[in-house]
Amino acid sequence: MASHDTDATEVISRQSITSPVSVPSAPVRGGLPGPPMKLDQEVIIEIPPSSAADDEAFVAALVEVINAAYTETEAGIFKPGYLRTSAQDVATLVRSGELAVTSQHTSSGGRIPLGCISIRKLGESRAELGLLAVVAELRGNGLGGDLLAFAEQCCLSELGGSGVVFTQLDVLFPKHFEHPFKIRLQKWYTKLGYQIVKRRDFLLDYPQLAPLLTGPTEYRMLEKKLV
Repeated sequence: MASHDTDATEVISRQSITSPVSVPSAPVRGGLPGPPMKLDQEVIIEIPPSSAADDEAFVAALVEVINAAYTETEAGIFKPGYLRTSAQDVATLVRSGELAVTSQHTSSGGRIPLGCISIRKLGESRAELGLLAVVAELRGNGLGGDLLAFAEQCCLSELGGSGVVFTQLDVLFPKHFEHPFKIRLQKWYTKLGYQIVKRRDFLLDYPQLAPLLTGPTEYRMLEKKLV
């Protein structure tokens, strides 16, 4: 299933965990290249090696981060009990190199996921971003903005040969009530250079999800030109 929403969990201000640091080069690990971005001595953003897909604890933790974020930020759009993703879906993204993850690396070599964003190449000059999520206790400190910037840089590194790269993402909006978080989210993306290029009835593309919605819902595709 495509990414039906790209949630930033509204990350505007920045604290010490996301202070600017150097970004060393790294080899390609699967789909798109992921140069690790060190946020402090233990927390980095990277595209994990494909072998991380076989780490059940790592995948389960990612699933929990994503589902917790979307359950909160899509409250009222879906009926109670709806889960945004599954272990199988997340493992597939990790194995294909299409999920960038912010993790705290432990002394034993393990990874504790703190957030993520998916990156899917659509063509020679276009990619789709999605599944932007951050653990609740770190929302509001700029980590989501770092994830988005990392994903855009990956797209430039992989797709920038022509000099023009477009990134796109979808944001769900209920049509039967005003959703304050979605309004703030759209403003956040607009501030970062994204513009609405299309609106579409969500059920035209995902009719199987009709029983899970509380009412009419549209998704708005936002697009940004990277140079």
